[in-house]
Amino acid sequence: MITTAVVIAVAFTAICALGIAFAVFVGHSTRRGGDVDLERLRNTERSWFVVAVVILVAILVATIAFTPYGRSAGRDAQIVHVQAFQFAWLMPSTPIRANRQVEFVLTSKDVNHSFAVYTMSGKLLFEVQVMPGKTQRYVYTFRSAGTYQVLCLEYCGLGHSDMRTQFTVSA
Repeated sequence: MITTAVVIAVAFTAICALGIAFAVFVGHSTRRGGDVDLERLRNTERSWFVVAVVILVAILVATIAFTPYGRSAGRDAQIVHVQAFQFAWLMPSTPIRANRQVEFVLTSKDVNHSFAVYTMSGKLLFEVQVMPGKTQRYVYTFRSAGTYQVLCLEYCGLGHSDMRTQFTVSA
Protein backbone atom coordinates (compact mmCIF):
# COMPACT_ATOMS: atom_id res chain seq x y z
CA MET A 1 0.00 0.00 0.00
CA ILE A 2 1.37 3.38 -1.02
CA THR A 3 1.41 5.93 1.76
CA THR A 4 0.36 9.53 1.33
CA ALA A 5 3.91 10.72 1.99
CA VAL A 6 5.27 8.62 -0.89
CA VAL A 7 2.58 9.94 -3.25
CA ILE A 8 3.36 13.51 -2.25
CA ALA A 9 7.13 12.97 -2.63
CA VAL A 10 6.74 11.43 -6.10
CA ALA A 11 4.35 14.18 -7.21
CA PHE A 12 6.69 16.87 -5.88
CA THR A 13 9.67 15.31 -7.68
CA ALA A 14 7.73 15.07 -10.95
CA ILE A 15 6.57 18.68 -10.70
CA CYS A 16 10.13 19.86 -9.95
CA ALA A 17 11.46 17.89 -12.93
CA LEU A 18 8.81 19.46 -15.18
CA GLY A 19 9.66 22.90 -13.83
CA ILE A 20 13.36 22.40 -14.51
CA ALA A 21 12.62 21.11 -18.02
CA PHE A 22 10.40 24.12 -18.65
CA ALA A 23 13.12 26.53 -17.41
CA VAL A 24 15.68 24.86 -19.71
CA PHE A 25 13.24 25.08 -22.63
CA VAL A 26 12.58 28.78 -22.01
CA GLY A 27 16.29 29.47 -21.58
CA HIS A 28 17.09 27.65 -24.83
CA SER A 29 14.30 29.37 -26.77
CA THR A 30 15.45 32.87 -25.74
CA ARG A 31 18.98 32.32 -27.08
CA ARG A 32 17.86 32.07 -30.68
CA GLY A 33 18.25 35.21 -32.72
CA GLY A 34 16.34 36.41 -35.75
CA ASP A 35 12.84 37.61 -36.45
CA VAL A 36 9.98 36.83 -34.10
CA ASP A 37 6.99 35.02 -35.56
CA LEU A 38 4.13 36.67 -33.62
CA GLU A 39 1.46 34.25 -34.86
CA ARG A 40 3.50 31.26 -33.73
CA LEU A 41 4.16 32.99 -30.39
CA ARG A 42 0.38 33.54 -29.85
CA ASN A 43 -0.35 29.88 -30.59
CA THR A 44 2.44 28.79 -28.26
CA GLU A 45 1.06 30.99 -25.46
CA ARG A 46 -2.39 29.45 -25.88
CA SER A 47 -0.89 25.97 -25.77
CA TRP A 48 1.05 26.73 -22.59
CA PHE A 49 -2.08 28.19 -21.00
CA VAL A 50 -3.97 24.97 -21.75
CA VAL A 51 -1.06 22.90 -20.37
CA ALA A 52 -1.00 24.99 -17.17
CA VAL A 53 -4.77 24.60 -16.68
CA VAL A 54 -4.58 20.83 -17.27
CA ILE A 55 -1.72 20.49 -14.75
CA LEU A 56 -3.61 22.50 -12.12
CA VAL A 57 -6.79 20.48 -12.62
CA ALA A 58 -4.76 17.24 -12.39
CA ILE A 59 -3.20 18.41 -9.11
CA LEU A 60 -6.67 19.30 -7.78
CA VAL A 61 -8.09 15.91 -8.73
CA ALA A 62 -5.06 14.07 -7.28
CA THR A 63 -5.16 15.87 -3.92
CA ILE A 64 -8.85 16.57 -3.24
CA ALA A 65 -9.33 13.14 -1.62
CA PHE A 66 -6.77 14.03 1.07
CA THR A 67 -8.70 17.12 2.18
CA PRO A 68 -9.95 16.35 5.69
CA TYR A 69 -12.81 18.85 5.75
CA GLY A 70 -16.26 18.05 4.47
CA ARG A 71 -16.29 14.47 5.71
CA SER A 72 -19.51 13.38 7.33
CA ALA A 73 -19.71 11.22 10.39
CA GLY A 74 -21.52 7.90 10.16
CA ARG A 75 -24.66 7.05 12.12
CA ASP A 76 -22.79 5.37 14.97
CA ALA A 77 -20.21 8.14 15.34
CA GLN A 78 -19.46 9.49 18.77
CA ILE A 79 -20.24 13.19 19.09
CA VAL A 80 -17.86 15.16 21.30
CA HIS A 81 -18.74 18.79 22.01
CA VAL A 82 -15.65 20.88 22.72
CA GLN A 83 -15.75 24.48 23.84
CA ALA A 84 -12.71 26.76 23.76
CA PHE A 85 -12.25 29.83 25.92
CA GLN A 86 -9.29 31.71 27.26
CA PHE A 87 -7.34 29.64 28.43
CA ALA A 88 -8.91 26.19 28.58
CA TRP A 89 -10.75 23.49 26.68
CA LEU A 90 -14.09 22.31 28.02
CA MET A 91 -14.58 18.65 27.00
CA PRO A 92 -16.86 15.91 28.34
CA SER A 93 -15.13 13.32 30.50
CA THR A 94 -16.75 10.34 28.77
CA PRO A 95 -14.13 8.11 27.14
CA ILE A 96 -13.89 7.97 23.38
CA ARG A 97 -13.89 4.54 21.73
CA ALA A 98 -11.06 3.45 19.42
CA ASN A 99 -11.88 2.35 15.85
CA ARG A 100 -15.11 4.33 15.84
CA GLN A 101 -15.63 7.66 14.13
CA VAL A 102 -15.58 10.66 16.42
CA GLU A 103 -17.17 13.92 15.35
CA PHE A 104 -15.67 16.83 17.24
CA VAL A 105 -18.09 19.77 17.38
CA LEU A 106 -15.88 22.76 18.19
CA THR A 107 -16.91 26.25 19.30
CA SER A 108 -15.13 29.26 20.79
CA LYS A 109 -16.58 31.76 23.23
CA ASP A 110 -14.00 34.52 22.83
CA VAL A 111 -11.12 34.53 20.30
CA ASN A 112 -9.59 32.27 17.64
CA HIS A 113 -8.12 29.03 18.93
CA SER A 114 -6.57 25.98 17.32
CA PHE A 115 -7.67 22.51 18.42
CA ALA A 116 -4.57 20.35 17.87
CA VAL A 117 -4.62 16.70 18.96
CA TYR A 118 -1.33 14.94 19.70
CA THR A 119 -0.38 11.44 20.76
CA MET A 120 1.50 11.25 24.06
CA SER A 121 4.70 10.69 22.06
CA GLY A 122 4.20 14.10 20.45
CA LYS A 123 2.88 13.16 16.99
CA LEU A 124 0.34 15.67 15.63
CA LEU A 125 -2.80 13.84 14.46
CA PHE A 126 -4.86 16.79 13.28
CA GLU A 127 -5.50 20.48 13.86
CA VAL A 128 -8.67 22.53 13.42
CA GLN A 129 -9.13 26.30 13.60
CA VAL A 130 -11.87 27.27 16.03
CA MET A 131 -13.40 30.73 15.57
CA PRO A 132 -15.93 32.62 17.66
CA GLY A 133 -19.43 32.60 16.24
CA LYS A 134 -18.71 29.51 14.09
CA THR A 135 -19.17 25.81 14.73
CA GLN A 136 -16.39 23.68 13.29
CA ARG A 137 -16.89 19.95 12.83
CA TYR A 138 -14.09 17.47 12.35
CA VAL A 139 -14.40 13.70 11.95
CA TYR A 140 -11.55 11.44 13.05
CA THR A 141 -11.11 7.76 13.90
CA PHE A 142 -8.57 6.93 16.61
CA ARG A 143 -6.91 3.62 15.72
CA SER A 144 -5.43 2.87 19.14
CA ALA A 145 -6.43 3.28 22.75
CA GLY A 146 -4.48 5.66 24.93
CA THR A 147 -4.24 9.19 26.22
CA TYR A 148 -4.17 12.07 23.76
CA GLN A 149 -3.20 15.66 24.40
CA VAL A 150 -4.95 18.77 23.08
CA LEU A 151 -3.01 22.00 22.61
CA CYS A 152 -3.98 25.40 21.27
CA LEU A 153 -1.69 26.35 18.36
CA GLU A 154 -3.23 29.80 17.79
CA TYR A 155 -1.84 32.50 20.07
CA CYS A 156 -4.87 33.55 22.12
CA GLY A 157 -3.39 35.69 24.90
CA LEU A 158 -1.04 35.62 27.85
CA GLY A 159 -2.24 32.24 29.16
CA HIS A 160 -1.95 30.58 25.73
CA SER A 161 0.83 28.22 26.82
CA ASP A 162 -1.42 26.82 29.57
CA MET A 163 -4.28 26.02 27.16
CA ARG A 164 -4.02 22.24 27.12
CA THR A 165 -6.04 19.23 28.14
CA GLN A 166 -6.05 15.44 27.74
CA PHE A 167 -8.66 12.85 26.89
CA THR A 168 -8.71 9.07 26.93
CA VAL A 169 -9.50 6.73 24.06
CA SER A 170 -10.55 3.25 25.24
CA ALA A 171 -10.43 -0.01 23.29
